[in-house]
Amino acid sequence: MNSIYTVIVTYNSMQWIDDCINSVINESTVIIIDNNSSDATVQHIKSHYPDVILLPQQENLGFGAGNNLGISLALNKGAEHILLLNQDAKMGVSALAKSVTFQKKNKTFGMVSPIHCDWTGLYLEKGFDRYVSYENNPDFYADHVLSHHIKEVYPVKFIAAACWVLSRKMLLEVGGFDPLFFHIGEDSNYCQRVLFHKFKIGVLPGITVCHDTRGRTYRNHELFTDKYYKYQDYHSKIKLANVNLPNSELMVKGSYKVNQLRKQILLALITLNLTTFKGYFRELKQYKSIIKASIDSATLNRKRDSHYLKLDN
Repeated sequence: MNSIYTVIVTYNSMQWIDDCINSVINESTVIIIDNNSSDATVQHIKSHYPDVILLPQQENLGFGAGNNLGISLALNKGAEHILLLNQDAKMGVSALAKSVTFQKKNKTFGMVSPIHCDWTGLYLEKGFDRYVSYENNPDFYADHVLSHHIKEVYPVKFIAAACWVLSRKMLLEVGGFDPLFFHIGEDSNYCQRVLFHKFKIGVLPGITVCHDTRGRTYRNHELFTDKYYKYQDYHSKIKLANVNLPNSELMVKGSYKVNQLRKQILLALITLNLTTFKGYFRELKQYKSIIKASIDSATLNRKRDSHYLKLDN
């Protein structure tokens, strides 16, 4: 029985799916959860990859719930190590095998990941430098740039969920993705929980994963647009559902933000700025609605358990 599984959540993934699957299919049992794609993804997988376990959905479950479904199935089938791989990512040569070998020897590292490169593999992925920055690991760039001894692993506080190798032990104690997050923010929340439960997160040098982020833009969202409110929603949840802070501190953070928004609303009212008044009023309503749910989430996730996963007894 294979103890290494790869879970991939797909949605209209035709441009990447062959590269993605072929990078892991010889080293793992592949489970794909398709979030109701409207392109040929499902039929292509059925036709070309008969050994892949394919679970087509009738609706878009989102990133977290889709992965939880695949993780649950893999654990129920006896998986000891599970790779979560984005549909627009492909593992480098032996990256999965080397990740698992390291994790077997270093059981405190519940989550490990290779170096994240762009799709060409010639450059670091945009944003990866933040994960291994001086504040998160002072050795990484010093070792590589100054020709120091390259360490076997570089502990960090966060890695984006494009490529995670997770241990069974950690999953049973930390659980799956929190349904508080539909898409975006769930990886930050999960890394908070991993560290809280005394597991480590590590970047492994010498191996790579290529992630296609071409065309993505990272800019501030215009005030009071739908994208602005979406950002405020998941960003606030990341802060308020942080298991590493006591509930009393989370409540203080929540109360402070509420008071700040109320001041903005009052100022808009005094200056007769109706657009600003309506915008901040909507944000206040949204923010107040997530405070309790976020703190309840933190309270639950401090308990060691396989939260959000459906496991056989």
